Amino acid sequence: MLLFENLWALASLLVAVETALVVIWSRRRTRASVWAVLVGIGMIPACFALSVLVETPRERVIAFCWELARAVDDGEVASIAEHIAEDFQTDGHDRSAFVERLEQTLTRFRVDHPRLRNFEVMFPTDESAVATLTATCGVRSVDAVFDHLPSRWRLTLRRDGESWLVVKIEPIPTAPLNLRHLRDWLR
Repeated sequence: MLLFENLWALASLLVAVETALVVIWSRRRTRASVWAVLVGIGMIPACFALSVLVETPRERVIAFCWELARAVDDGEVASIAEHIAEDFQTDGHDRSAFVERLEQTLTRFRVDHPRLRNFEVMFPTDESAVATLTATCGVRSVDAVFDHLPSRWRLTLRRDGESWLVVKIEPIPTAPLNLRHLRDWLR
């Protein structure tokens, strides 16, 4: 799976394999070793095309997280609400309470340029996933400005056709704020 998700790892592997094929050809100089080198060269674009065309389940979850981050950046609460499961429960908030608090928070605070990294994605079942990630963004309000606010989150997801629904969101305490509860983030 790693090779389909990471073009650098794929490129490194292809260079190593092609180098080995060229070394074999340079020592043997046989017709078969020439064909091996040529087939290896032909496989390079095929492997890159396959890597770009194949979307792994992990990549789908990461893309979903980025979609949510863009919606937060744009303040599109309705778009976020579409991806919240009806049975959502987190930190004393059900779906409607969470969406309401989120709308109030995004009205008072402006989130700018979220950047997501350090993804850890697990699939406890075929129909569920748990994504843990680090998010960094700028936050502005009338009272305060944070140019670089790091946070860490755990999202529990349930498959909904080809997409996902958020069942639970948990903040993971991260300096400088070290907030442990979602209600603290949604003040």
